[in-house]
Amino acid sequence: MSNLIENIESIENWSVERNLNAQSPAKQLLKLVEEVGELSAAYNKRQLNTEIDSVGDILVVLTIYCQQRGLSIEDCLERAYKEISGRKGKLVNGVFVKETDL
Repeated sequence: MSNLIENIESIENWSVERNLNAQSPAKQLLKLVEEVGELSAAYNKRQLNTEIDSVGDILVVLTIYCQQRGLSIEDCLERAYKEISGRKGKLVNGVFVKETDL
């Protein structure tokens, strides 16, 4: 089984081979919205295999978006985790709400 970094590199190479890396990031954002919609529908219909596929598709789209924008998806994820790691808050109706928004 490959690790996340290897998968990211494979996705980026796949994108380059198909010239997706040089396309408009705006189109990747539209694709992202489409994939999130598919994930939502799969969740609502309790279609686990489609949920799994949708999450994977979302990660692929985000990887290509980052590549197009010159961002590192690893750095984006690391920054987000650093931001939330010490966050305080509480659950409200099953959703974590940060302390500053309570």
